[in-house]
Amino acid sequence: MSQPLGHITVAAPVLLALARAALRETPGVVRLAGVPATQGETTVCAGPGAAVAAGATGVRVTCAIVAARNVRLAQVAATAQAAVATALRELAGVDVAAVDVSIVDVAAGEKTRDHG
Repeated sequence: MSQPLGHITVAAPVLLALARAALRETPGVVRLAGVPATQGETTVCAGPGAAVAAGATGVRVTCAIVAARNVRLAQVAATAQAAVATALRELAGVDVAAVDVSIVDVAAGEKTRDHG
């Protein structure tokens, strides 16, 4: 029988970095965009492409991306949601209440990356 050794805390900037990395690796995501302000929750950490907020049922991540041309936008958004949720659950061990994805633009040219 094992006893817990103590508490493990993953800092909000680490959760943000994991979310942003998952978004960058999502097929169809050209770059990360500015995240709109979240309403009703306190944002703990934000950067290009994502904002992390703490809630009673877990973390809520708000994402903003620019999608590639000629892709199924709903599929890109769903894949991004799943990638972010999986990264936070599996790599950080946190409960994920929601991952909201906004596609704010469609890229006009070749694939580029964000600078954030």
